Amino acid sequence: LIPNPRIGTAPISWGICELPGWGQELPVSRVLGEMAAARYAGTELGPWGYLPDDVTLMRSELRRRGLSLIGGFCPVTLHDSARIEEQRRFALGVAARLRDLGAEVLVLAEAGDERRRDMAGQVNAETTPKFGDDDWKRFSASAQEIAATARDFGLVTAFHPHVGTYVETEQETERLLEATDAHVLGLCVDTGHLIYAGVDPVALTERHSRRVRHVHLKDVDAGVLEAARRNRWSFADAVANGIFVPLGAGTVNLSAMLLALRAAGYSGWLVVEQDARLLRPDQDVLPLAHAIRSRTTLKTLLG
Repeated sequence: LIPNPRIGTAPISWGICELPGWGQELPVSRVLGEMAAARYAGTELGPWGYLPDDVTLMRSELRRRGLSLIGGFCPVTLHDSARIEEQRRFALGVAARLRDLGAEVLVLAEAGDERRRDMAGQVNAETTPKFGDDDWKRFSASAQEIAATARDFGLVTAFHPHVGTYVETEQETERLLEATDAHVLGLCVDTGHLIYAGVDPVALTERHSRRVRHVHLKDVDAGVLEAARRNRWSFADAVANGIFVPLGAGTVNLSAMLLALRAAGYSGWLVVEQDARLLRPDQDVLPLAHAIRSRTTLKTLLG
């Protein structure tokens, strides 16, 4: 379906997340080793500071496992005028690290806050905390500025609509895309987060086919999603309860997604993710088995 597909993954599938109090943090050596054992070709950076800071060491750790560095997820708070400069420096620091490691993509996202994370997938236009017009102007302009500088570093920037943030819903995603230059700021299509937010990832891909710069493939358990909305679970609680499942085990139409990507002429990485939160010691056997299952499913669909 996609010519010469490159299949990667990310530390979040092993429960490594930037949010405080998320759960167990498995050792880097184990996570990278299991990525290689599951036959992935590359990884994203994961939370800032998780993988080694030393560029030479990092290159060595990746090389000996046959992994490439794909890019890095970078959540930023850009609507707050008091934080814009600090957050811009942070994002460009991530971009510089990605450049030095030979990566391709800066995956930019809005960082969210506890209020939005508590209502992930349950956004109500009347009651949900949301950006005002000035917030949108600041965020959009700053995101585009970061993307323009990252382009000078040789990176593509793809914006990731993400549940639990202020750019989650279809309306919020469209507003950001309308306010930014398609040639500067691309789109990261994350099938799981879009379904969780009530957005059709295939339709979004078809509508913005020329803007898709990066793809996260994940699957969603429809029953857990319904329970998350009914019980008003936070993002962290939904993940802990297994809202994301191995590819092919959930509700995402992966075949239709791959067809839409082919029609869009997409030739970038396919990053398999299954956002995980490891809360008990006996859970730590799951990431590798799930990673293998997801890659096997994807390879079968790709032919």
